[in-house]
Amino acid sequence: MEILERTSTNRVTLRLQNEILEILKREAVQKDLTLNAFINKVLNKNIAYEENVNAILNVVLPYDFFLLIMDKLSERDINELAKKGPGIVKKLFNIIGIPYDIEHVIHNYFMVIGIYCKWFEFSFKASHNKYRLVFASDSTEKWVTFLRFYIKSILESLKIIITDESQHDGIIVFEFSNKSHD
Repeated sequence: MEILERTSTNRVTLRLQNEILEILKREAVQKDLTLNAFINKVLNKNIAYEENVNAILNVVLPYDFFLLIMDKLSERDINELAKKGPGIVKKLFNIIGIPYDIEHVIHNYFMVIGIYCKWFEFSFKASHNKYRLVFASDSTEKWVTFLRFYIKSILESLKIIITDESQHDGIIVFEFSNKSHD
């Protein structure tokens, strides 16, 4: 049996518009959460997004429109765009004040982008100095190709030597050892 650690909380009284309260109640029921738990989840998501993603200017595009743009790009163009990834992530990390290393990239970038921007579903396994990163996307082949190039360029910028890499049916896997943990 796992013992859950309690976090400290404070009671707060809020005034919400009736329409917003009804939406929150409906969403909480759909997600099988209490209203309080759902409101906390929404607030945590918003704060994590604002602190870890929206610290630099982002453009919001409808997904279908974005995919139309991706489909117009050649593989060479996609590769060139993907190579810009490390610079963008480094800039973001400098702004929010966190180190640019594999642990922070996993927890403060890949996880956040996966959860809040829906670029991919992300999971990882780390054991001692061995890592296995899994990215899943059910989008177009060009988008998956971009993701593979993008993620690989970020990993390589961290001086990581990838020992195994695969892509099949929208699943991208990278395996490597992080020598800094030896």
